[in-house]
Amino acid sequence: MKKPGPLYLVVIGLLSLMFIVSASWAQGGRRLHYSTLFNPGTLGTVSGEVVRVEHAFSGSGKDYCVHALLKTPQGQVTAILAPKGYMAERGLTIDRQDRVTVTGSLISVLGKPFLLAMEMTGDRSMKLRDGSGRPAWAVGDDWHIH
Repeated sequence: MKKPGPLYLVVIGLLSLMFIVSASWAQGGRRLHYSTLFNPGTLGTVSGEVVRVEHAFSGSGKDYCVHALLKTPQGQVTAILAPKGYMAERGLTIDRQDRVTVTGSLISVLGKPFLLAMEMTGDRSMKLRDGSGRPAWAVGDDWHIH
């Protein structure tokens, strides 16, 4: 019987490693959920005009999170609102040039200011998180699910 060559063994080893790594990512590879950064000790309120509305993956990556870049007298800050689907289900909208007041946890990520919104008021009021940072769209103990 002929022994397998070294190249054959390397290929088998790499394929095995690929399957092990992909399985471990599937089990524990969740994205950072913004709400885990919520700090009740940094609550604040900002008012300003919406300069831009953005969508970014967060949480489980199943839905886009709506961000609003606000121009305030203190400078620009990005308000992190809620999953796009959650807002659509409730008829919550935000557009450029809307004037809004946002209350939430003021945080800094890589030196850039963010506000994890608890509530946003403008033409309509949006309750998005409770005082502990738990999102209104959370299901059970898993804040990643919407």
